[in-house]
Amino acid sequence: MRVSPVLVDLSAPTAASSVRISNDAKRPISVQVRIFKWSQSNGVDTYTPATDVAVSPPISQLKPGGENMVRVVRTSKRPVKAEESYRLIVDELPSASRKKSGTVTFVVRHSIPVFFSPPENSGAAVAWSAQPKSGGYQVTARNTGDKRLRVSDLAVKSKGGASVAQQKGLVGYVLGNSSASWFIPGTSGNRGGGSLIISAQSEAGPFNAQANAKGG
Repeated sequence: MRVSPVLVDLSAPTAASSVRISNDAKRPISVQVRIFKWSQSNGVDTYTPATDVAVSPPISQLKPGGENMVRVVRTSKRPVKAEESYRLIVDELPSASRKKSGTVTFVVRHSIPVFFSPPENSGAAVAWSAQPKSGGYQVTARNTGDKRLRVSDLAVKSKGGASVAQQKGLVGYVLGNSSASWFIPGTSGNRGGGSLIISAQSEAGPFNAQANAKGG
């Protein structure tokens, strides 16, 4: 099962988009689609069923090689004042026939970020901190801006530029007016406080930012 696009980003007044689900298997599959409100509290992602965004159809059957379009619509009449964040969860449902045959079934899940933004968005404004932990650093991003920041290829560096911790690939998102925290494996050598450098990639390109180094 494939899903495209892998991110939905809509700016008001646009309030709807479509996601394509494709079945690459040689057997028919059943797919369930749900949408959840995505928030962050104390650095932890939280998902609750969305009441102001709808998806249709919620369940579909795809033939081998077939595809289906799912509509994602913001139904709320409230103006978008700050970026709103959701997760579109696309699940392949277990096959009843494969269960009966005793076949081990591996089902696929896709989690697609969905964002609704106002026509003008102030952007992300992130303050960083890094606390030494056993085997690495706990890196926290506090975003006082209205827009999320997507973080990948994150490295924690000393003032001299030496990398002391790093994680390749997607690290995560810090949503607007929220905080997120990630453990980054490394040497965790700076236990005396001071400052470190966060080097990473975002949707806007590479960036470097100073981080407060909390004592471990």
